[in-house]
Amino acid sequence: MRKSYLIDELGLNKKITRRDFIYISAAAAVAGSGIPKYLRASGQSISDIDGWYGYGGIGDYASSHGNTPETLKVAHGMRNGEFNSSSFQSKTIDTGEIYDLVVVGGGFSGLSAAFHYNKQRPSDKCLIIDNHPIFGGEAKRNEFIVNGHRIIGPQGSNGFVIPPVTNKADDYFTELSIPREFKYAPVPKSVDGIKFPLDNYGFMHWLSHRSSVGHFFNGSGANASGNWVTDLWENDLSSTPWSENLRKELLRWRKESVTDYKQDNIEKWLDSMTLKEYYENILKLPKEVTNYADPILASAIGLGCDAISAYWGWYFSLPGFGNSDRYQSEDLMFHSFPGGNTGIARFFVKKLVPNAIKGANNFNDTINQSIAFNELDKSSNKVRMRLGATVIDVRHAGIRSEKEKVIITYVKGEKIYQLKARKIVMATAGNMNRYVLHDLPEGHKKAYASFHHSAVLVANVALTNWRFLKNLGFASCMWTSGFGFSCNIRRPMVVGKYQQPFDPNLPIVLTFYVPMYYPGLSIKEQGTTGRLELLTTPFVKYEQQIREQMFRLFGHAGFNPQTDIAGIILNRWGHAYVNPQPGFMYDKKGGETASAVIRKPFGRIAIGHSELHGHMNWTGAAAEGKRAINQLMENKF
Repeated sequence: MRKSYLIDELGLNKKITRRDFIYISAAAAVAGSGIPKYLRASGQSISDIDGWYGYGGIGDYASSHGNTPETLKVAHGMRNGEFNSSSFQSKTIDTGEIYDLVVVGGGFSGLSAAFHYNKQRPSDKCLIIDNHPIFGGEAKRNEFIVNGHRIIGPQGSNGFVIPPVTNKADDYFTELSIPREFKYAPVPKSVDGIKFPLDNYGFMHWLSHRSSVGHFFNGSGANASGNWVTDLWENDLSSTPWSENLRKELLRWRKESVTDYKQDNIEKWLDSMTLKEYYENILKLPKEVTNYADPILASAIGLGCDAISAYWGWYFSLPGFGNSDRYQSEDLMFHSFPGGNTGIARFFVKKLVPNAIKGANNFNDTINQSIAFNELDKSSNKVRMRLGATVIDVRHAGIRSEKEKVIITYVKGEKIYQLKARKIVMATAGNMNRYVLHDLPEGHKKAYASFHHSAVLVANVALTNWRFLKNLGFASCMWTSGFGFSCNIRRPMVVGKYQQPFDPNLPIVLTFYVPMYYPGLSIKEQGTTGRLELLTTPFVKYEQQIREQMFRLFGHAGFNPQTDIAGIILNRWGHAYVNPQPGFMYDKKGGETASAVIRKPFGRIAIGHSELHGHMNWTGAAAEGKRAINQLMENKF
């Protein structure tokens, strides 16, 4: 493919919101020489930031999309032992601060831990430390202004089911005053035959019957450009180019039930094998069925069927287990705030630090108002939040006694600081904890060795219009080759005074969730390979792949890559998922699982993070934070 075609025809030379000055050498970059200098050798400092990080959008989240260059620099420096030298430690500034509780991590685990502690000890002093410029972990948002319209997409964590009212400690919707009824933009008459999803996941499998979904099939011969098939399952796959035998096997896959093969201890039995082994050895399905399931499973838990325990296929109600009917209820719906689950995170923060988000404690203001960053770390707050601070060392000060404290060392800007706490929750993942926790017990270290993580890229593309989707007759798309495997637009939620436009002629955000999985490699190799790809691919290469894929999928339906793309934001999450292999939920030898070991507090420290739950989601994260706090509260110290 000619370089000039790539640049001109795909619109790579068009001015969009993506830091255009990085395109001075665009031709060289798309030709393959654009790998950032800071990733060509381990241990090098981060440089060429804009050519890698790219545009961040507008608003409070503009400076923090995905793993920021600053967090990567400190994390990789810690991994490489750069903070262990005596000369470095001699530069540490003691703030003199002593907190009753310090929470490391401002995602849902950390916010939940602080929330439950504050409820029990409202007069105590609590500090949340987070390494990103804004709270929320992977629950953040991207915002664009396109032709005068403000449009929003999720950076990562996205989608929720409205929970029942229980009035228990973990009834967060009640406790935080999150509404349980939502209004969505009306569907324009010009597209009222299209079923629009409300989130970015359900259409892949779980709520596909509620979405108009197009599947793209690669072409050959006279039909080399390929073709779309809409709602393929409703017609028993008759419109697909698959062979009669494969169609038969895929339909059987959706009807199989695990109880036909195992009657008791089903969960433990499933956790003894991979999902690939269950599908191909137990159900005797062909590998093509496994290949179809791979990206759907990876979208939920990071890797495909050859790496993940079959327990999780059952847990997620994938076909082959006979439990998918629970998603057929007309009452069940996946919802999404405009920026994903950051909406829930904002309610936590509004409760903990009321002045941190401007306006009243209501739906409109909590979601729409600006963050008052200067209010987060005020000394007068009972709960404070210190952002842009990466904790690099946590250790007990001495023997475990009533007078003992925990020393926390962190990097903020170019300086190193130290403070103390009586209790600490590490609401951070194992890839950090194993380096940060100085006196981590040997049992915990051994347990962490069995944890594996994989990466994801979330790309939000701001469109000037979506007439091409109107022409195709669907809003959700899936395919089997090229960049990613799916993308979609959502029917926008109306939040108070704010409503995103919803008309084929007006702007909207098209979202790609791109898991990094590599069937055939070991679980560890897949995670490492994905992070390497994520961290060594410059912005312009990803933009090229996105434009090429969109042109291939939508070009014949009227999509013009030169005029229809207004902006692109990349959110790179290097450790987005924990990957629960066989034995994660039920130890193969009948002993304690690795998660059970890590959940044990030691001294004044407890670990609470969603990875211990196996599936990294907001409810599991909040549960782990709550559990960690309750354990510390039982400690006589």
